Amino acid sequence: MNSNRTDIFKSELLCLKDVADYNFSIPTYQRPYVWGDEQLKKLIDDFYKAFETDKNAPYYISSLITKDNGEFGRNSELIDGQQRFTTLWLIALVVSRLTPNHKSEIEQFLKKDKKLRLSFEIRSEVYDYLTYLLEDNQQAKSKIVKDVEAYPYLKNITKAIKSIDGFIKDTLDYTTNQDFERTVKRFGNYIYTKVFFIKNTTPQNTDLNKLFSTINNSGVQLEQTDIVKANLLNVIGDEKVLYSKIWESCENMNNFFERNARFSFPQSNWANIDLNKQFEFKEDTFKYKAENTEFNNDNTGFKINNLSIEDISEYPFGKQEHESELNRDDIDDSNIYCRSIISFGQLLLHTYSLHLKVEKLDDFAGTFHVNRLIEVFKELEQRNNKEEVKRFFKLLWQVRYLFDKYIIKWISDTNTKNETLEIANFSLNGKSYYTRTPYEKSGSMMLQSVLYFTGDYLRQYWLSSYLDYLLYNHNLESPTSDNHLSYLEKMDNIFSVVKNVSDKVLSWKLMHQTQGFEPDFNFEKYLSQANGTGFKHYWFYKLEYVIWKNWGDKNDDKYKNYRITSKNSVEHIYPQNPENEKEHPKLENENLDSFGNLVLLSVSQNSEYSNKSVGVKKSMFKEKSDNYDTLKSFYIFNSESWDKVEIAEHREKMIKMIRKHYNEGNLERSKIGHHVLLVNN
Repeated sequence: MNSNRTDIFKSELLCLKDVADYNFSIPTYQRPYVWGDEQLKKLIDDFYKAFETDKNAPYYISSLITKDNGEFGRNSELIDGQQRFTTLWLIALVVSRLTPNHKSEIEQFLKKDKKLRLSFEIRSEVYDYLTYLLEDNQQAKSKIVKDVEAYPYLKNITKAIKSIDGFIKDTLDYTTNQDFERTVKRFGNYIYTKVFFIKNTTPQNTDLNKLFSTINNSGVQLEQTDIVKANLLNVIGDEKVLYSKIWESCENMNNFFERNARFSFPQSNWANIDLNKQFEFKEDTFKYKAENTEFNNDNTGFKINNLSIEDISEYPFGKQEHESELNRDDIDDSNIYCRSIISFGQLLLHTYSLHLKVEKLDDFAGTFHVNRLIEVFKELEQRNNKEEVKRFFKLLWQVRYLFDKYIIKWISDTNTKNETLEIANFSLNGKSYYTRTPYEKSGSMMLQSVLYFTGDYLRQYWLSSYLDYLLYNHNLESPTSDNHLSYLEKMDNIFSVVKNVSDKVLSWKLMHQTQGFEPDFNFEKYLSQANGTGFKHYWFYKLEYVIWKNWGDKNDDKYKNYRITSKNSVEHIYPQNPENEKEHPKLENENLDSFGNLVLLSVSQNSEYSNKSVGVKKSMFKEKSDNYDTLKSFYIFNSESWDKVEIAEHREKMIKMIRKHYNEGNLERSKIGHHVLLVNN
């Protein structure tokens, strides 16, 4: 074999430490940096879970494709993977800023030969901005501020840096961790030495534009979910076609379940099926092929030489589905489109936990992560129990049904294309099709939004507990019912104050009991401390829910427009560095960093307020005609003045509201009855 060939890709498994000799550049044809909060938090959460589990074990992320230039091939153009790679650089930047006294190894990734390791072919302002942040060059500050305001893609990077800073502080317990800086240092070292990626280097004469186009239009790769499906169907054997249809009905998470089911079981009598009243899978109801067809009755073998090209009918997939959607009379603005808050792999793991409970087995060992799907499901496969695997598939159908009916989804507005978290109602129309419309804002929608934004994006442990509750207690009630909200609130309360076990273990316990949990976290003491930007974001979100639920004027238009959305930037209402110190003399930290003086905003909202005076912020808040930034801000800006006395009073008022919420949701007063199994075994 000729090892000197120049027409093949070269692949290397590397970590950030291994690329110490490389410079990387973002070529002209690459899109600007676009990662948002959800992607950033998923990556940081994932890194930290791996770091906590085993600091010496490697963690693998996706591959990069590069073109290497220069005499020793140490100047690399990033053809694919630039969003993730840029994020790694930004994480290194934030870690370096959080560890001024205990330098992390990852800081070495930021520069090579005294220049930034990462450059941008046509976006010099990005390079200038990152250099400014790294070197804190005050002389360039005025120009940099103008650049940030002028270039939208530069704003994405500034938001990402602030978000990463907030997520790392939140994840590593900035205020309660006495060894925070050293923990960040070790976390940075882990990312630098243990996070591995495959660096694929293109042959020298590759047409890079064509390659980039091909990458971005390529087909879907085989995933772990596909392998798990194949392994489980092998256990089922003869009936694998039927059960593969059940799986297909569940796996497209970015479409509604009833649309998937209709496509997978086209021969069902859909005019007589009302999914509002039926959530179990029944073989005599759901048909994927017509019965007594010539195909089914023909026992002769298929022979390829008996077939001519004229006998082959047109391939039906795709075109038929598209035409049936276009020709439907019920297409209107109420036919909405969705994006799931979790992947199908995550749904499989949640369902498997529920399955193990039904089978009276222990929860699966190890971490809850889609990268472990094959490993986790190996136990089910090895038990080689055909009937148990069938039960799992039928349970998957039920869980997916419950997920679509009762759990929030990202819903796209057909006109603006904006996404909002909604619970979507589905109703059967006269043509036996289902129409989806969002419910009015409800407690269930708002509290699920809190759980989603404050939970681990890659795991969402609360879903196992809530789906398990629904499996036994849904009673085909509305997703907005008080009964379901009551359980959600109790579950959330338990997760927030029971910290002596992991969320995975706690979720499993909640699936077996709703009482007897002893809190080991004193939220009142915590919220009475001066933690500043180190306060866990969860408590701001929870307070927003409590205020929203107990709002007095339900006809207030701003209140009606208010939603719980992604926020990650803690703002001091009384400014840290006042523009006018005569009007606002500096406060002591115990007042400045009090929970009473803080609100949680989006990065853009925080930038609006900056270090402006309280009076200016108050005017800006009241001038907004359509919505409230935060409901906590409403209470703050209704105060006549704002000093250390009002800050203390506001803090106590907010703590009292949260305390009342816990007292009203006392688990010992739970009216949830004994779980009665509603599934077929």
